[in-house]
Amino acid sequence: MMSFHSRLSRSFARGTLFLLLVILTTACNPATPTPTTTPSSTPVIVESLTPTTTPTARPSPTPTLPPLGSAGNPITLGFTLLPEDTAAINAAKDIAFLIREDTGYAVESLIYPDFMSLSTAVVNGDVDLFWLDPFEYIYLNWEGAAEVVLVTNHLGVYAYGVQFMAHSYSGFTSFYNPETNASFGDPVTALQQFAGTRPCFLNPDSVPGYYVPLGLLANTSTPTLDPVFAYDYSAIVRALYIREICDFGVGYALIGDPRNASDIIQDIPDAQDVVVVIWQTNGIIPNINLSASPNLPLHIRHRLQEALLDLPENPEGLPLLSTALNYDVEALKTVTDQFYTPLRAAIIPLELDLEAITQPDRNP
Repeated sequence: MMSFHSRLSRSFARGTLFLLLVILTTACNPATPTPTTTPSSTPVIVESLTPTTTPTARPSPTPTLPPLGSAGNPITLGFTLLPEDTAAINAAKDIAFLIREDTGYAVESLIYPDFMSLSTAVVNGDVDLFWLDPFEYIYLNWEGAAEVVLVTNHLGVYAYGVQFMAHSYSGFTSFYNPETNASFGDPVTALQQFAGTRPCFLNPDSVPGYYVPLGLLANTSTPTLDPVFAYDYSAIVRALYIREICDFGVGYALIGDPRNASDIIQDIPDAQDVVVVIWQTNGIIPNINLSASPNLPLHIRHRLQEALLDLPENPEGLPLLSTALNYDVEALKTVTDQFYTPLRAAIIPLELDLEAITQPDRNP
């Protein structure tokens, strides 16, 4: 029979083993905390997992254009023409055809209703070659969008000038030789005679009839009274003839003489003797030019330039160009940007806003 002590020892050992098993079991399986119940009336706010930065879109492949001058990527030639000027538009298309025949390049004429439209296309790189007047060229060249290629010959010259006229009894000294059709002496001395007097200008938008003579007077430090705008060169000659409107006036030079206008010869045949030239510039205002985009490859530009210089050899070439430009073209020649230096020098003191002058609709 087992003694009490033996039973107690066995019982203690059994208890000890059970306690050890409980400890080991608890250590391997930690108690799961009781979840906290969220009241159903409180909305659960879930923070968005959307990234705070927008992922960069994968660029779509840019289509490769065919070579410039091929049928799928023609060279573009820009003209400023009104839609109703169908004869000029058709002539512009014919010019493109003649260039295509000469060079083998695909050439397309693009017609723009005004310079603002053309200049926008030029700056955007949509036009390769384009025709510009002097202020338009200086503006686009300043913008880095135009480089002169050719200039037109109009009425025998590639650039024309301006002349200052006055009544022979006005007391001004003439620095002009009618036999050579050129001035002599110091232009500062010649023009400063007009200080404090009243000029007759053509209109406030005219390059030869306002901006250039105004700039020349500014260059020689010659202040004048407020001008009279006559809006017609013959009217300027008539105003000087009667001596009651202005003290001196301006006109074009080298492409004719406003004193020889048919209405002047008929009405006041002695105008040449009574109204005299005080001083006259050389050819400082270039005629209409052909300019190119700086992005046009040089080898293509030179080939197109040669084709245009070949136009006079075609009996239809210059007549078509004159019709397309609404401007009598007698010849073409190659020039560089230096051809515009005298004109730039004449207008520098005026600090003109050429964008506003050439595109008035854009700058009301």
